[in-house]
Amino acid sequence: MRRTDRLTALLALTAAGTLAAQDRVRPYPVTEPAAWRRAVADGTRSASGAPGPRHWSDRVAYRIEAALEPATATVRGTLVATYENGSPEPTRVLWLHLRQNLHREGGVRNRSVAITGGMTVDDLRVDGEPVRARPRGTQLPIRLSEPLAPGATATVSMRFEFVCPPAGGAPRMGHENHHVFYLGYWYPQFAVRDDVDDWTCEPYLGNAEFYMPYGDYDVAFTAPAGWLVRATGSLLNASDVLTEGARAALERARTSREVQHVVTREDLANGTVTQTGADTLTWRFRAERVRDCAVSISDRYLWDATHADVPGRAEPAEIHAVYEASSSTWPRAAEIARATIEWMSREVYPYPWPHMTACEGVIGGGMEYPMMTIIGDSRSVRGLEGVVAHELIHMWFPMLVGTNEKAYAWMDEGTTSFFTDLCTAAMHGSANDRGAMLGYVRSATRVTESPMMTHGDYYPYGYEFASYTKPAALLHQLRALLRDGSRDVLLEALRTYVSEWAYDHPTPYDLWRTIERVADRDLDWYWQPWYCEVRTLDHAIGSVIESEDGVVVEIVDRGDVPYPCTVEARYGEGRSERRTIDVEHWLAGNRTATVTFPGGALAVQIDPDRDTLDVDPRNQSWTRDR
Repeated sequence: MRRTDRLTALLALTAAGTLAAQDRVRPYPVTEPAAWRRAVADGTRSASGAPGPRHWSDRVAYRIEAALEPATATVRGTLVATYENGSPEPTRVLWLHLRQNLHREGGVRNRSVAITGGMTVDDLRVDGEPVRARPRGTQLPIRLSEPLAPGATATVSMRFEFVCPPAGGAPRMGHENHHVFYLGYWYPQFAVRDDVDDWTCEPYLGNAEFYMPYGDYDVAFTAPAGWLVRATGSLLNASDVLTEGARAALERARTSREVQHVVTREDLANGTVTQTGADTLTWRFRAERVRDCAVSISDRYLWDATHADVPGRAEPAEIHAVYEASSSTWPRAAEIARATIEWMSREVYPYPWPHMTACEGVIGGGMEYPMMTIIGDSRSVRGLEGVVAHELIHMWFPMLVGTNEKAYAWMDEGTTSFFTDLCTAAMHGSANDRGAMLGYVRSATRVTESPMMTHGDYYPYGYEFASYTKPAALLHQLRALLRDGSRDVLLEALRTYVSEWAYDHPTPYDLWRTIERVADRDLDWYWQPWYCEVRTLDHAIGSVIESEDGVVVEIVDRGDVPYPCTVEARYGEGRSERRTIDVEHWLAGNRTATVTFPGGALAVQIDPDRDTLDVDPRNQSWTRDR
């Protein structure tokens, strides 16, 4: 039933007093924010979830020259950043993030961090003219002397400096004993200006992650000779920094499926990791259409390389893994990375960038950046598979589809967790690809839960459950609900969503309306109670009555989420019959339903395929007394 038809029917039932007599919670329709509705009216978005004919987004470009002093963990650099006003409206202000100020004494934050003094900025200029701007914690607003017209550009330049915090002293970056460095959120970066909320420059408090514009990066990073540097983007001057042996190994990796060892234990022992003859080397990288840039620097890394075959690309994607020699599992990392990139490229959207690099160390778990991840060591290869797959799938969510992770953490973490289940199962040829569903059912009655639409910085409790486990489980459940014969409707919808919103900034409402468009059905009854509220599903067998006419099964809905209910009666010799109670029955306000089967049933089972997130499977079975 379409949304308008369902609402008409519900209003008619209400007027007749039918619904008023029932004691159950019925979901409201999803109410989109006024700003999103305004964007639809302006034609920058569409009610179907696709970008509108007048859609626009900002574009930025960065030139960064920086250097690391390992002994003091100090990073010093210069930034030239250009903002292009893609909006049809002028702007009088430019907003930048100074996220290293999370580590400033007295800073506002919601997790413990090391105090390093934060980031210092000087010689601040706009189009070459000195300007005065005062940081507001991690925010830097710059007032312009004249409004920046649509289509015009402004260039901000400055010097910056900060001390890299030690491992464990920062949420997603840091250094291990001045030998392994990973730099994330390390340079002044423009905030996002989008067609829904205009400038979005929220403080970085430590917990919620990022919302970033797409742009191009030219980075020159200087480190001591003998230190390996990897970064977002293509290495432009390999002959200046890498040995002939390393370059030959990288060339072999472009065609061979066998993992090549670019930097070996012998190289570390002999001091032949990089070119020699100078105290420092400058590594030059270029990246296009990415939302961030990360840098990895170490004098203890081994380096493996291979390639991933990507549909529709003439050139393969380079796959790299860098890790300390002490790890027993990371020699498998390049293979795991390759398998992940190839699976996602086939099943979702072709990987668009020149390389993917997995870096070991610094943090527990992992953290994603464009073309780069930092991942802690793992005790088992199976454990490493899960983390590497998860972090690399983030290259699609949110690196390619640039959602606001701060406001809607579930949009990237939950979608990534859903595909991690599918990808890791495919690696092992397993049909058990719905791990998040089991995790949800085990936890739903034990965790203290917050609505998934809660802002990532303001969860009173249950952040990980609501951002990872539950949204992944909901996609598994929705996939089963929407499947139409051999047609995998949800995966088709997600492919459409990624294709339409690549390099852009969708909201939950764009995702939901895209799924509805592809599925051709109204799903507000699904979005509202599961995503916007805290409700649970609990279908139970109330009674089973046998007579000469058959078996009558009463189903009781003890939960607060309307959802279709499949009931199966099982007979001897493997025979069975099924009945389905449509969601419209529950939307009409009913708490009970009856289904009838032929006589002689030996057992009755609700949800026989375990496709739902029912919180109490114990009340879903009946077996005849023998």
